[in-house]
Amino acid sequence: MDSIYDKIHYLVNFLNNCTKAYDEGNPIITDEEWDKKYFELKALEEETNLVLGNSPTQVITYELVNSLQKSIHNHKMLSLEKTKSPKEVVDFVGNKPFLAMCKMDGLTCSLTYRMGELVAAETRGNGLVGEDILHNARVIPSIPNKIPYTDELVIDGEIICTTHDFEEFSSQYKNPRNFAAGSIRLLDAEVCAKRNLTFVVWDVISQIYFEDGIEFRVDQKLEMLRPFGFTIVPYETLTGAVMTTSLIEEVIKGVQKEAKLYGYPIDGAVFKFADCAYGRSLGETTHHFKNALAFKFYDDTYTTRLLDIEWTMGRTGVLTPKAVVRPVRLAGTTVTNATLHNQDFIDEKQINIGDEILVRKAGDIIPEVVKLVKKNTDSVF
Repeated sequence: MDSIYDKIHYLVNFLNNCTKAYDEGNPIITDEEWDKKYFELKALEEETNLVLGNSPTQVITYELVNSLQKSIHNHKMLSLEKTKSPKEVVDFVGNKPFLAMCKMDGLTCSLTYRMGELVAAETRGNGLVGEDILHNARVIPSIPNKIPYTDELVIDGEIICTTHDFEEFSSQYKNPRNFAAGSIRLLDAEVCAKRNLTFVVWDVISQIYFEDGIEFRVDQKLEMLRPFGFTIVPYETLTGAVMTTSLIEEVIKGVQKEAKLYGYPIDGAVFKFADCAYGRSLGETTHHFKNALAFKFYDDTYTTRLLDIEWTMGRTGVLTPKAVVRPVRLAGTTVTNATLHNQDFIDEKQINIGDEILVRKAGDIIPEVVKLVKKNTDSVF
């Protein structure tokens, strides 16, 4: 193990897997071995003050609320200026050090910790006022309930459902983003806990300084959180290079590759200045901060023909329709299959084998059928 924090992560995952196997009637360790690991984990948590949201040492209580209460943010949660031009990205970053990170496609959320305890979790809302989702945040495994940091810590990130975790729910919901946004706003935390949600941190709002008074850079703040159990947005730090359009395009491809590796739904790349003080000095508009720029992916949509509909059985026993389509190039890859979501979608769009359909890659990851373009009138296709 690299550190005591890695040991905590290992023990939490190991014990949870053992418990799952036990519940399924296939125990992989003895009760005595389980207890030994459990008390080892408990001792490490007490030593470090790090308690992950899914730790077996916690008595998980599922809070049920009557409604989501409005919550005034302790900082502005504005949007980002957007572009679809790599040249505009070059002009924006200039020769300043910056981070290129995945632009997560989920629901923006802010967390606040005081004396190491999670005390607030809010949706972005209108940027000034959001909704209180603390009851659900406490049951998401990637949101620690307690961390070894005593100063106030405010972090922003995205509630998402990875493409892998979404497979279980794809027959009932259209895409990972809508699923994640709806799930985190549920009133019953027990239902939310079963939705396989992930919180990905992409910004640390708190100003954190070295002993000599120099403020941490954006990447240093993010890396500070990694040992605490947070999932950090994939990013690349660039400094000292002469920015060109071709270099930015390569960076964007790297962002897409990272997202695909982790199964993260994304809809673009964010370019953000690494120097926090410089970023703040740029100010803001009523709409967006000026310290970052979002490069948005084009919706890569093409017309093709539906050759067949195949049905696959998911892990929960639900049948999911898959479109077999005439091969088409989407976002740099050849696509021969696309999700049809569910039977209701097929009926609503009145889609049949042989029809011309519009397909796209949602979030540049999942090929999906968008709509019917033209009914089939030929006997051969």
